[in-house]
Amino acid sequence: MFTGHIVGEVTDTGTTQTNPLGALYKDSAGRVWRYVKNGEASAAFAQGKIVGAKAATADFHCILATTSMPADRIKGSGGVAQHAIAAGSYGWVQCWGLGEILAGTETIDVNEGVYVSATDAGTGMEEGTAVTAAGSTITAAHLAGPIAHATENAAATALATCFIQCL
Repeated sequence: MFTGHIVGEVTDTGTTQTNPLGALYKDSAGRVWRYVKNGEASAAFAQGKIVGAKAATADFHCILATTSMPADRIKGSGGVAQHAIAAGSYGWVQCWGLGEILAGTETIDVNEGVYVSATDAGTGMEEGTAVTAAGSTITAAHLAGPIAHATENAAATALATCFIQCL
């Protein structure tokens, strides 16, 4: 469901819920945003951090994507933060379109799929590293495929512009 109108802007955050959790909003640039609650006890979502559903909680309460989080928990309930959202606060995360993803200690390579990092919660890594990390078995974190495709390279701990696909 796309909402035609939201309360505030996609960059607004706060401890009071102003939009329905899980609401989707398509902006004029074609990017799609999802309204979530940061379910972390103390960690803020920073720009480029990947977030997904917190286990055994209300819908659209998200945490930083763990290194073993199945991709469907990101695609179905989360996305990628494009601005800071404090712990316990509500805000919009991007789930479709061009946006920034933060690389973990691994790199992100242009023209490759982007997966959740195998070593750094909430960050991304390129497809080649994901395949190597998974070895000959497919892990739950990679079963549902990449969450984005890189449009540029990013060194470790740097932002990469990617086409995010978390719907």
